[in-house]
Amino acid sequence: MSESTTPDQLGLLDPVPDDFRGVWQRTLLQTDLSAGEHMVNDSTTWVRWLQTSLWHGHLSVPQHIQHDRPAQPLSALLPSQLGALTEQNGFTGITKIASLPEGLVCKWLHRVDYQPPSVLPDAGWMLGDRPGHLIEIGVHAEYNATWELLPDSTGRFIALAGVNQRGQDDGSRIMVAGRYLMCVRPRVKRWPRGMTPGYTLTDVMLTYPELALAWLDCEVSFGVLTQGHWHIERSTLPDRENQQKPFELQRLGEGRAQLMSPDMPSDWQILEWTADGDRITA
Repeated sequence: MSESTTPDQLGLLDPVPDDFRGVWQRTLLQTDLSAGEHMVNDSTTWVRWLQTSLWHGHLSVPQHIQHDRPAQPLSALLPSQLGALTEQNGFTGITKIASLPEGLVCKWLHRVDYQPPSVLPDAGWMLGDRPGHLIEIGVHAEYNATWELLPDSTGRFIALAGVNQRGQDDGSRIMVAGRYLMCVRPRVKRWPRGMTPGYTLTDVMLTYPELALAWLDCEVSFGVLTQGHWHIERSTLPDRENQQKPFELQRLGEGRAQLMSPDMPSDWQILEWTADGDRITA
C-alpha cells in the first residue's frame, strides 16, 4: 500500500486502530436507558459511519421520512417535505480514540454538521466482542448503539479536502473506504450569530423560515463505487439519491488529486491516501 498524508492532519494525531476503519452500519440504538421499561429501541433508521485512519463521515436518515421523498431539488419540495429533512443528521470530522484503564473512548470531533452543534461532546465507550462488531455506550448521554462492519469496506482508505479559489480548505470532504464513498459539502449560510447551544435544525427553520432552503443546503451523500461509477444510495439532498455518476480519481502528487465526476469540483487536497496505485475508478 502507498500512503500520503499532510503533516497537519495525520502527522500530529494518532490514527485510529485498524479494526475501527471501514464502513459501519448501525443495527440498533437504545435510548432512555435509565427509564427501564420505557426504553426506546430503533432498528429502522438508516445509518452509516465511514471511518478512515483519521477522518469520519456519518449519515443518518430515519425510516419514516424515506417515503414522501421525491427526487427533486429543495426548491421544488413542499413545506412538509422540507420539514421532514430536518430529522436527518450528518457530519464529518476527525476521530480520536483514547485508551483508558476502563476501556476505549471514541471521540468524534465534528468539522461540518448538518444539524446545529450539540451542547454535549460526541463520545462513546467502544466495546468489541468479536471482529466486525462494535457496541457504543454513550459517555455524555444515556444510549447504546450496535454497529456492524459492512463487507468490502476495508483495504483502501482515502480522505480528500476541497479547496477554495485561494487554495484553502473549504470544508468539503470525499472519503473512500473499500468500495464505499462519502461526499460532504457544507452549507454556505452560517448559523445565526448568538444562536443558543442545543438548537435543532427544526428550531432554526422555525425561527428563520425565510432561510429554510439555505439551512437545508448541506450535502452528506453515501454510495458505492462500481465499474467506474458512483451509485448514491442515500443523501441529505433527495435529488441526489439513486443517481449514478461517472467517477475517476487520480492522485497527481504528494498532496493533490483530481476528480473526474459531473457536478463535483475537480481539484482536491489529499489528507490520506492508503491504496494500491494512484488511480481509483471502482
